[in-house]
Amino acid sequence: MITVYKSQRLLIYTRRGKTLFTCSVALGASPLGHKTREGDGRTPEGKYYICSVNRQSKFHAALGLSYPNARDALSARREGRVGLKDAALITLAQALRLRPKWKSPLGGFIMIHGESPEGKTGDWTQGCIALSNFNMDRLLPLCRRGETVLIKS
Repeated sequence: MITVYKSQRLLIYTRRGKTLFTCSVALGASPLGHKTREGDGRTPEGKYYICSVNRQSKFHAALGLSYPNARDALSARREGRVGLKDAALITLAQALRLRPKWKSPLGGFIMIHGESPEGKTGDWTQGCIALSNFNMDRLLPLCRRGETVLIKS
């Protein structure tokens, strides 16, 4: 399981209650609060899972996260930010442990990935969680598709 503590810019990987890996991270350019829409620069908060693995990403390597999830879709549906079809597709993807619809008003393509090819520092992503390439290489072999990712404020 991966746990990210946004306020501490910290990622911890545990298995069976034992910490196997810890590193610092960079977040979205507007890191405070939960991601609610495309382009808000926020990193989501909540319980997600790894829905894709890309070992040759533009950002070195990347673990795709299941944002938005059913909770995000339900909240957005109540507020009128997504339609019934999008909310249903997102909810179904979670039930089947698949990649959700990433092109929605809620945003998507949220990843845990390596460094910026341009060498950006600080909180520079569009909502993703970025590690050094060295740390990404250490984390990647530990992770599997379907693994839980908990993102806390």
